[in-house]
Amino acid sequence: MSLYKFAQAIEGSPLGQLIRQSDWAFPVIEIVHLVALATLGGAVLMICLCVFGVGIKMPAKEVEAGARPYVIGAVTALIVTGVLLGVSESVKLLDREAFTIKMIALALALLFTFLVFSPMVRRGATGAGVRAAAGLTMILWLTVAMAGRWIGFS
Repeated sequence: MSLYKFAQAIEGSPLGQLIRQSDWAFPVIEIVHLVALATLGGAVLMICLCVFGVGIKMPAKEVEAGARPYVIGAVTALIVTGVLLGVSESVKLLDREAFTIKMIALALALLFTFLVFSPMVRRGATGAGVRAAAGLTMILWLTVAMAGRWIGFS
């Protein structure tokens, strides 16, 4: 089965049809997706700014510990709602360069955030290395958000 036929099958599934044909399902899912993105962005930004010594005057380790449930909850909501949005328009997404960029950036952002940046902050790392990691984390998540927005215009 080709990727195009697979996308057609996903989009034609009962769930895909329900989301696409409903007057409220797609907008509600998209709103939850955007609120989760804002929550994630705010939590990541707080941690990163703390690493840079800007804003909250607490150790980054403490800020990360407080923000962690929001980061995990937001990422979970983003993945669930993103899959639902994708199910409703799978064929359209196949041809969107922005979607490919978003998925690559998302994979990189998830891996880097959870395997590199967050562990560095939890260990209490300081210096240029953790600041560079904070900068890269912000760039990756911003790329995910910008590419996601670009999907609607491409």
